[in-house]
Amino acid sequence: MEYLRVLAGLDFITRCAQEPDLQNAIDDFLESIKVFGFLYSAGGGWTGFGARRVYRFYFNNRPVDWRQPYEIKRLFDIDPYPLEAATRRTTFLLSEEEEKLRRFSQESSDLVDAALAYGWREVMGIPIHGPGDYVGLVTMSSMEPVSLSVADRAVIQAMAHAIHERCHKTIGFGTRTKPMATLTARELECMRWVAAGKSDAEIASIVGISSSTAHFHVEKVKKKLGTRSRTEAVALLLLDGIL
Repeated sequence: MEYLRVLAGLDFITRCAQEPDLQNAIDDFLESIKVFGFLYSAGGGWTGFGARRVYRFYFNNRPVDWRQPYEIKRLFDIDPYPLEAATRRTTFLLSEEEEKLRRFSQESSDLVDAALAYGWREVMGIPIHGPGDYVGLVTMSSMEPVSLSVADRAVIQAMAHAIHERCHKTIGFGTRTKPMATLTARELECMRWVAAGKSDAEIASIVGISSSTAHFHVEKVKKKLGTRSRTEAVALLLLDGIL
């Protein structure tokens, strides 16, 4: 049985790479994880910290009566799964790390209680990191206990990375709060160097323009994105998959 689950997971990874339609790939992923006992999944990513954190869900098939209150109350900000994902690279399970997931705050602990009261019996988190301060997360949930072998966990992690990568590199995909900005080739070139930590003068030397022109391009991007800092602008471009 374990061999068949692993084989099914590897088959999905191959299909995910070959499927031209992203929504079809997501639907395939949601169907494929059922063999491991997970009927629900959500995936997305975020950049920034605190009040400047920007996040987006790429997909989310959790029940509406759980999903809507979560979104309306902005529970993402206290959800221990994103908080835990930001600090680690390995997968984690509610059944194994419940106490650790409660440590962030009383609100986080209360959300764990709410999840258990709702009926979730297992929730698996798969962190995905980079580039920059981008953090991605795919969670899989079940209302029944789930038994996973080491091989199961490894293939689930690979499946989650595969579908997340498809979503992230499809520019602008997912739930977002603002229209995606259109940048010129020069603006994009300058912002790539901003993301690498270069100053206006350094960008000017690399690109072959004046320092004032480099500064103009960066400021134009900030205005297009509606951000106050170049760091925040880079964060949004990373989240959009543009950088």
